Amino acid sequence: MKHLSTLLLGGITAVLILVLPETALPVQQSKAAPSAAKTGSPAQESSAALDRMIAAGKSQRELARYVFDAHGCKSCHTMGREGKLGFTERGKQAAQDFEGCIRMLTAMTVIVQVPENRRSIQQRRKAARFEEFRCTTCHKIAPGKMGLTEVGTKLTHVHLGCVDVEKLMASRTGPQD
Repeated sequence: MKHLSTLLLGGITAVLILVLPETALPVQQSKAAPSAAKTGSPAQESSAALDRMIAAGKSQRELARYVFDAHGCKSCHTMGREGKLGFTERGKQAAQDFEGCIRMLTAMTVIVQVPENRRSIQQRRKAARFEEFRCTTCHKIAPGKMGLTEVGTKLTHVHLGCVDVEKLMASRTGPQD
């Protein structure tokens, strides 16, 4: 049993050594050499950031806040109150003739089944907005079906889909939001 305890303690120590310096690394790099902190694509950087946050035991609210801030939601939305997200000026303009993020996602599950050359003008407009609003950070459009990107898959594994991010960000629980 003593050997097992030492082994477990050693495993925990190794995890802490590997995780903690990596979590602090981007902050240190960004002060010394801003360009050195970003070496991959935005999707790779987001995936790595989510890995660090999950390993650090961040809450769903903290993960949702990261998604809201880093994936473009805040360009159109403001933090919500009473179960609804607010709108920035850009969001107010974008909201004209727009059904909303969740309804757009639902519509895209149907639109992807229509070959691009057979889509209506309205379907093409929705598909363009889907990309413009950075929904493709998490959702992968493939001919005939919708899937998830690596980032989307990670968020799904921690039970944090689009609706969950919206609900968490639309309900303020305290001054830390």
